[in-house]
Amino acid sequence: MQDLTASIELPVSPETAFRVISDLNTLLRLSPFFTLTRFAGPDYGTPRLWTSYTATLEYYATHRIETLNLTVDALEPDRAISFAIGEGALRGIRYDIDRSEGGIMLTQTLMLEDVDETVKAASLNELQLWMRSVGEYMMLADGGSLPRRFLLGFMDRIWLKLTLSERNIALIITKISLLELALLLVLVLAWRLFVR
Repeated sequence: MQDLTASIELPVSPETAFRVISDLNTLLRLSPFFTLTRFAGPDYGTPRLWTSYTATLEYYATHRIETLNLTVDALEPDRAISFAIGEGALRGIRYDIDRSEGGIMLTQTLMLEDVDETVKAASLNELQLWMRSVGEYMMLADGGSLPRRFLLGFMDRIWLKLTLSERNIALIITKISLLELALLLVLVLAWRLFVR
């Protein structure tokens, strides 16, 4: 078994960080490499030790669909949570929260079956991008300002429910719309300056 680890320092409270990492549904939706197509778990809020989940993932690059059975195998409120995975190359995911000056140090560990160096390097890249996504979401979840609450609501109700390809399409349309708006402003300014 091999462990891949990535850490990020965040200006958030341990309580907020634990609330995010204990929500497996949101954690899986934050991955930039697969789409969560189906999620089944208990209805109660914070997971308990030995809580089981079933998640169906569709990988963006390969369109491979995989169903995982995850179980909470370690739980320390406001400190750590670990999910064991019953099948596949990925055998577990663990999050650790360490207090640091001005916030926390969040560490994510992927426990993999023995894999070659190419898979290990790709998994490490995926882990770092996933950690960045989780960190940005945590900062939104920790903020109390109106814009942060609005963005968090948008993320939870709309953005995270989209597939990765739908998110990419939405980004492309948004960029095109901003370019069109900029072009329109340039044309209006040119008309006001040169035609009148």
